Amino acid sequence: MKNFIKYTFILTLIIALFHSCEDKYTSTLELNKDVTIAEFTVNGVKGVINEKNKTIVVTMPDGTDVSKISPIVKIAEGAVITPSITSNMNFSEPIEFTLVNGDVFSKYTVNVSEEFFIGFLGTAANASSIVDDDEKAAAAWFLQNYSNGKYIGFDDIKSGKVDISKFRVLWWYYDSGRNLPEIAKDATVLNAITNFYKSGGNLLLNSHACAYLWTLGRMTDTYEMVIGDGDGGENPDTWGIGVTIGAHDMSSHPIYKGVTLNLEGDGYKSVPVIGSGWKEDHNYVIVSIPAKFGGLPNNDEAAYSAFTTKHNVKWLGVWAGIRDYWMGGVFEFSPTTVYKGKLLYLGIGGIEFSQNAKGERNPSGANAYQSNINMLTKNSLDYLSIKN
Repeated sequence: MKNFIKYTFILTLIIALFHSCEDKYTSTLELNKDVTIAEFTVNGVKGVINEKNKTIVVTMPDGTDVSKISPIVKIAEGAVITPSITSNMNFSEPIEFTLVNGDVFSKYTVNVSEEFFIGFLGTAANASSIVDDDEKAAAAWFLQNYSNGKYIGFDDIKSGKVDISKFRVLWWYYDSGRNLPEIAKDATVLNAITNFYKSGGNLLLNSHACAYLWTLGRMTDTYEMVIGDGDGGENPDTWGIGVTIGAHDMSSHPIYKGVTLNLEGDGYKSVPVIGSGWKEDHNYVIVSIPAKFGGLPNNDEAAYSAFTTKHNVKWLGVWAGIRDYWMGGVFEFSPTTVYKGKLLYLGIGGIEFSQNAKGERNPSGANAYQSNINMLTKNSLDYLSIKN
């Protein structure tokens, strides 16, 4: 009983002391201060503030120099923001701002970018009216994956309904025959696209659209060509793009980032693009290149140097298995003093956006390497979207 009384007394004393200390302590921390960014404005354009994720996105008109941005920021009285808001701030990369007010703080990541558009060219009035299966599948993939992507009919360029100078990239995937449609060669249309290209606009050409390289005047030399525009046929092999061009490994070029590569024992690299099954085989490739330069042997480095130097071009791909300089089907035509834009030429026949569901080898038409085609195309468009 005595022990019980003793322990009860001690416990009561501890509780009394605790309450005594609690009553005497008063916090001096300022925890109810406002640490939100109410507005973030650049040249009258208000940023979109996501308070939950603490992000701010400001989308400026194309042509804005994001390395020299002078924002106006609205914050609570007494709050301090770092880094300090100054004129000509460089937003080439997102900036994290810390806001402190009293004894609380918050962080916001601000991204300032330029709004620009990518166009998908076609002969149809709209994407849903496209007839060719590969063109239709390419357009559907494009519009699904690019929120800034727009379909452009050639007739809309001719009529002036669409001003292509507002676009940064134009992609033409034409898979309907070696002879280009007359609307693409119409004087008004051709003049608009040529001026776009000469002024620094970038182009991506696929399949038979690669012929436009000559129509635009960027290529004036005549080469021997392999052009396929038939129905195709069944084939058991996997076709790909060889990215080892003679002695040159081009696999590090941005258009091949993240694609699945095949590596052979001798170091030869290729990108598989279409598996067993029906293949349309719509090539638009340049062949017998060394012969054009004084009859050089196919493996002569001088042929590579002569071709790339003469045309200011990066030789990026051949038919998988080709180990010399006999042919080329993927090129980057670099800017010149006349044509200030970049042009990517994807003429390898295996780059089909919709493998045909025909024959017995692959009746479903499911292409095991479609992801490589998608990635190659995305890389190409993203690469061309970078300002020259």
